[in-house]
Amino acid sequence: MEALIFRIHSVFGEMILPVLIVAAALYLTFTYKVDAPQTLIARLFPYLVDLQIGLGLLLWVMKLLGPLSVLGYYQGFPFIMHPVLGLLAMGLGHLAMDARNPVRSFRRWAPLASLGVLLLLVVGNAILVRLV
Repeated sequence: MEALIFRIHSVFGEMILPVLIVAAALYLTFTYKVDAPQTLIARLFPYLVDLQIGLGLLLWVMKLLGPLSVLGYYQGFPFIMHPVLGLLAMGLGHLAMDARNPVRSFRRWAPLASLGVLLLLVVGNAILVRLV
């Protein structure tokens, strides 16, 4: 079961989620309208990030309870950075699609800017895991 969750988390986080972030950023930038209600993509996108983070946290807890947990490997630096950056990405994913987006003054470019930061966070987190 752990191997299946790991595989889904890896493929979704390294291959699918970055493409979805770019696609959502481009779509939301090109279809921007002042004071328009949120599109279906803007409402669903944060939950895709939540799914990825949920799988990752489930996997992390499983590893914390596994045989290597006595070594403290999964609580130490830099491995602890992966779930911390994941939680930060989850918050940013929700904030990017919210009316309280800190870069909302960018108007049309707000989704591109905030999702660009999210993309850097997701890709950086994937690279971090490969280095560990």
